[in-house]
Amino acid sequence: MHDFISNEKDLLEELQKGNKNAYHKLFETYYKLLFIYAKSLTQNKYKSEDIVQNVFLKLWLNRENIIITTSIKNYLYTSVHNIFINDYLRTQKEITILHKIHGEVLQELAIEEDEKIMDRLKWVDNEIQSLPKKAKEIFIMNKKRGLTSKEIANMLNISENTVESHIGRVLKRLRVKAAKLNFLSIFF
Repeated sequence: MHDFISNEKDLLEELQKGNKNAYHKLFETYYKLLFIYAKSLTQNKYKSEDIVQNVFLKLWLNRENIIITTSIKNYLYTSVHNIFINDYLRTQKEITILHKIHGEVLQELAIEEDEKIMDRLKWVDNEIQSLPKKAKEIFIMNKKRGLTSKEIANMLNISENTVESHIGRVLKRLRVKAAKLNFLSIFF
C-alpha cells in the first residue's frame, strides 16, 4: 500500500479498490474547492454542503464502477454541477406544482364563494318577492333602482318618513332572517 498516492490514475485505482486513504485524500484535496463552487451556484451554505457531501457519498458508493475520462477534478466539479442542476429543476418543478395547486384552490374557493353569493342573492330576491306589495315596491325602487327616499315619496305621493319606515322594516326583516340562517350581513 502506498503511503502517498502520487498521481490521479493511481488515486482512482486505489479508490476503486476501496482504499479509504485514497478517498480521504480526494476529500481533503477537493472538499473546500467543491464547496466554494457549489456555494457560488446555490448562494446557500447548507445546500452547498449537502451537494458536496452527496458528491463524495456517490463517489464512494459507486467507486468500483466509476469511469473517469477527464480528470478527477473535472469529474467532481461536473458532479457538483449536475446535482445542483437536478436539485434546481426539481425545486422549480415543485414550485410550479405548488403554484398550480394554489391557483386551483383559489379558483375553487372563488367558485364556491360565487355560488354562496348567488345563493344569498337568490334568497334575498325570494324574500323581496314575498314582501307586501307597497313595501316591495318601495324597497326595489330604493335598493335596485337607486332612487332616494325623496324621489320615491314624490313618485308615490307619500311622505319621506313613510318611505324610510318601509325600507327600515324590510331591512330589519331581512337582517333577522339572515341571522337565523347564519348569513353574513354583506348585503345589508
